[in-house]
Amino acid sequence: MRKKLLIVITSVVLSLSTLSPATAFVPKAKCKTDGTKCSKKANTIALKKFAILDNQHYLNEHNYRVLGKISAPEMAGKEYSAAGKILKYSKSSYGVCSELMIQMSNLYAARAATYDPADQVDVRANLNGEIIALEDQLHANCNQVKMRW
Repeated sequence: MRKKLLIVITSVVLSLSTLSPATAFVPKAKCKTDGTKCSKKANTIALKKFAILDNQHYLNEHNYRVLGKISAPEMAGKEYSAAGKILKYSKSSYGVCSELMIQMSNLYAARAATYDPADQVDVRANLNGEIIALEDQLHANCNQVKMRW
């Protein structure tokens, strides 16, 4: 009986040790600024998160300008929140992508200031042009497969 129990326990332990990855408990290396310790996947993930957030901005802008569903202070709050999220994405990416994300965060924060207390449409239009130009750079530098989706 003891031999059978010992065999069962041994087989369970061996099966668990072979099924779990060997590096599960090894801490992952931090990303260096040049990206030598990271895969390009981190930048692609940050870019996809930004693209989702950027698309959400266009929906919010439509609701603010055309439909009037969002007030100016609420829209400014959404923009400041988006700037904070983009800054977090820049910390999870590396290299040129990280620098471009920081610039994008600054542009979002600047655009947020154009909603409240005064609606500065012309200033926001200029910032939108800069953001679109920076988006092209982001898609060129951060995407793993080097193409827009």
